Amino acid sequence: MKQAELINIINQCRLGNTEPFRKIVEVYQPMVFRVAFRLLCDEEEAKDVVQETFLRTWENLYRYKFEYKFSTWIYTIATRLCLDVLKKPHHKIMPKEANEQLYKLSSSDDVERKFENEELVQIIHALTSGLSPKQKSVFVLHYFEEQDTAEIEKITGLSPQKIKSNLYVAKQNILSKLKSINYDGGRKTV
Repeated sequence: MKQAELINIINQCRLGNTEPFRKIVEVYQPMVFRVAFRLLCDEEEAKDVVQETFLRTWENLYRYKFEYKFSTWIYTIATRLCLDVLKKPHHKIMPKEANEQLYKLSSSDDVERKFENEELVQIIHALTSGLSPKQKSVFVLHYFEEQDTAEIEKITGLSPQKIKSNLYVAKQNILSKLKSINYDGGRKTV
């Protein structure tokens, strides 16, 4: 969506017109679902976060400043909602179970296919279990959503040093898990 079109839509929404908001949802829903799904590894929780993200987006459109990227603003809302979910105790997985899942998936004949759909959830969950919610969000935003440090800083509110530190710890944790099952896949890991 072009900036001029986005500004027009937001201005209409700020006047109470709900119809143009459908276009915002249509354009940004896949992005929001993708980040929520990758962070939460649960389709239903991701759908709930998507709904809540757009509800909060609508309620706070008057706060959005046009000098900032709209996608960053929505990423911020979605990521913070995901962090709230990740902090809940029911969302934890035991490290032993995570390593067993990772071993089963990595020993398959066709590892590339395992990075799709349901298996992707298991892999992300297995690799990122044990990471703090901040480490997981920084890792997912950087490696899966391909956001740079400046964007991650805007989304999470973390300083560049904290982002780099969280990425480093996350990578070390994940590399340790991969080494524990003797997995290198014949290619560069994180």
